[in-house]
Amino acid sequence: MTKREQGITKLRNYVREKNLFSAEAKLLLGVSGGSDSIALLYLFSLLRSEIDITLLAVHINHQLRGEESEADAVLVRGICQKLGVPLIVRKINLTDKSENQARQKRFEAFQQVLDAYQFDYIVTGHHRNDQTETMLLNLFRGAGLSGLAGLRPRSGIVLHPLLCFSKKELQDLLVEAQIPWREDSSNQELNYRRNWIRHTLLPLLEQEINPQISTSLGTQAEIFADAEDMILKRMKSLLKKVVLDEDNSKVILSLPPLIHFSKLEQYYIIREVIVEISGSRRDFFAHNFENIRKLFAAEGSKKVSLNNGLEVVKEYDKLIIKFSEEPKPVPEPIVVEEDRSRVVWGDYRFSFKLLKVLPNRFSNDPLTVCLDADKVKYPFVIRSRKPGDRFMPLGMNQIVKLKDFLINCKVPKSERDYIPIFDDGEKIFWVTGKRLDQRVAIDDNSTRFLHITAEKIQDKQLRPANRSRTGEKK
Repeated sequence: MTKREQGITKLRNYVREKNLFSAEAKLLLGVSGGSDSIALLYLFSLLRSEIDITLLAVHINHQLRGEESEADAVLVRGICQKLGVPLIVRKINLTDKSENQARQKRFEAFQQVLDAYQFDYIVTGHHRNDQTETMLLNLFRGAGLSGLAGLRPRSGIVLHPLLCFSKKELQDLLVEAQIPWREDSSNQELNYRRNWIRHTLLPLLEQEINPQISTSLGTQAEIFADAEDMILKRMKSLLKKVVLDEDNSKVILSLPPLIHFSKLEQYYIIREVIVEISGSRRDFFAHNFENIRKLFAAEGSKKVSLNNGLEVVKEYDKLIIKFSEEPKPVPEPIVVEEDRSRVVWGDYRFSFKLLKVLPNRFSNDPLTVCLDADKVKYPFVIRSRKPGDRFMPLGMNQIVKLKDFLINCKVPKSERDYIPIFDDGEKIFWVTGKRLDQRVAIDDNSTRFLHITAEKIQDKQLRPANRSRTGEKK
C-alpha cells in the first residue's frame, strides 16, 4: 500500500471514529506552508473525492520574516492551484513576536474568513508530535487534567484531524507525492519554549526513556480527555448546588457548599465558570486555582485578578467571578437645605417630606425611614464614608465605628464608598439602607417628622431631581 493510500485510509477512519464532520461540511484549512499544513491540504484534497465537502485554504502572512514570508505565500498558492483548492491570503500585524499574540491574531483572521464565507469549521494540521509538545508544555505550566488531555480532535469550531499522524508520516507522504514544503526558520529558535521541547527535551526523552514517546503520550492524552469528560458531566450537577446568580458577565457562587466539595471538584467548578464567562479554556493554571482557594478563608472582602480581564471576588459567604471593572468615581457631597424635597446622590434618588402626623403604618423597606425632624440640624450633607466615622445605631446606647458596623453588616468592601451617609455636622444620623442613628429616633415628645425615601436610580425611570418643596428647581 502506498503512503497516499495509507494516509487517506487513516484520515478517513479517524474522521469517522471521532465524528469530526459530516458530508457537505464546509471546511476552512489553515495552510502555513510547513509540512504539516501542506499534508493537511493534500490529504483533504484526496478526501474530497470520497466525501462531499467544500474546501477553502487560508494562508496567514505574519510579516515577520520578510522575503521568507512572501516565499511561503507563493508556495502555498502554487500547491493550491495544483490541487484545485481555492486560497485566501491574509496579512496580520503583530505588536510583538509572542506565540500567544500570533496565535490569537491568526485565529481572529480565520474566524473573520469563516464568518464572511459562512463555513463550518477551521481545520489545522496539528499532529501527534504537536500533541506531545502541548502536553509537556501544559504539564510544566500546571494546567491540570485538561492540559494533559492536550489537543482535542474537535474543540468548538476547530478540528484537529491529523492527531493520528506523526510528523514523519506526513513528511513521507509529501515526499512520495513530490509535493514541496517550507521550513519556518523561526522554528529553530530555542528561545521559544515549544521549540526547546521539540529540539532538546523530546530527543533526550526518546533516547533515554521511550523511543515511541509521542505515540505513548498521544494514547495517554485520549485517556485524560475521556476522564475529564466524565468529570465535567458530574460538574454540571454540582454547579446547580453552588450557583446563586449568573448573567453574561458575572457568576455568584455560594461558598459554604463549595468549601465542602473536594479540591478536584472545586477546581472544575471554578474553571468551568471561568470558561463560561470568558469563552476560553486557556490561561487558567494551578497557581490561579490555589490563589482563589486562599480567598475561602479570607476575612471580609478580598479578590484575585486573573487573565482574560477576569477577577474573583470573595464577599463574605459568596464567591463572585466576573470581568474586572474600572472603579467608578465616588460622588461628591451634596448639601440638603430644609426646603429641599428631592435630591440625587450617586445611584440614589432621595425624597423628603416634613410631616406633623406620623403615618399609620411604617414601611419595612430599609430605604424608607421616619425620624424626629427637630433632632436634625439643617443644612445637612449626604456624602460617602470618611476615616474615623462613628454613629450610634438605632437600638444601641453607645457610639460605634462606622467601619466596624459595615463589616458586621457584611457590606462588601467594594460597595462601602457608595453608601450615602447623612451627616448634619454634629452626627451621622442615617446610614442609607442600614440603620438610623438612635439620636434622631422618634419619642413621645416628637412633634415634627422627617420622612425620607431612597430609591436606586436604575430601578426607576428617571424623574426630575433636586427640587425644593415649593416646586422650584435648585
